[in-house]
Amino acid sequence: MKKYIAFTAFLIGLSFFSKAQLTDPEIHALKGGRVKPDSSYIYALPFSPKSKFLLIQAYNSKMSHAGELSLDFKMKQGSKICAARDGMVESIKEDSDKGGLKSEFMNDGNHIVIRHSDGSMAMYWHLKKEGVIVKQGDNVLKGQHIGYSGNTGYTAFPHLHFQVQDANGRDIATRFYTRKGVKYLRPGKWYKAL
Repeated sequence: MKKYIAFTAFLIGLSFFSKAQLTDPEIHALKGGRVKPDSSYIYALPFSPKSKFLLIQAYNSKMSHAGELSLDFKMKQGSKICAARDGMVESIKEDSDKGGLKSEFMNDGNHIVIRHSDGSMAMYWHLKKEGVIVKQGDNVLKGQHIGYSGNTGYTAFPHLHFQVQDANGRDIATRFYTRKGVKYLRPGKWYKAL
C-alpha cells in the first residue's frame, strides 16, 4: 500500500513520504473519544445520505494500512461516492478496468483527488471504470455526488479507500458526522451517512 500511496503523490505532482503522523496509542485515544478538545475539521461520510456501509479497515490496520491513516468502506460496485468536504478536483483517473492483489495492478486504481481550502487533499480510490462524474478543476460541495465505487487497482474486493493528507503530504486522522455524533471511525462497525 505504501507504493500505492507514493504513486498517488507522483500522479498529482507532490513529493512526500507516506508515513502516519500518529502512534497506535494516539489513534486508540482518538477512536475512544479520549482526546479533547478537538478542533479538526468534521467530514461528511463519503457516500450518499441514508446509505450504510461497513468500515473494514481503519488507521494503521495491519492488513494493508500499516503506517497510514486511511479508511476502507466495503461497498458494492456502483455505489454512489460523495465529497466529504468542499474543494476543487485536483486529479481524476477513470480509464481502468483492472484490479486484484498482484503488484501489477498497483497503478490501475481509478480515483478522485479533491484539494480543500486549507491545502489538504481527500483521496477516493478504487472507483469503477468511467465512474467519475466530475472533471479536473471542478469545484465540489460537501455531500455532492462525485463518482461510483468499484474494484480497480490493488484491491481484493469492491470497496472505497478514503484518505486525507495535509498540505505537506502527511496523513490526517479524520472525524465524521454520524448518527451518534461526531466520531473517529472504528473498523468492524457500520456507518450511515446523514
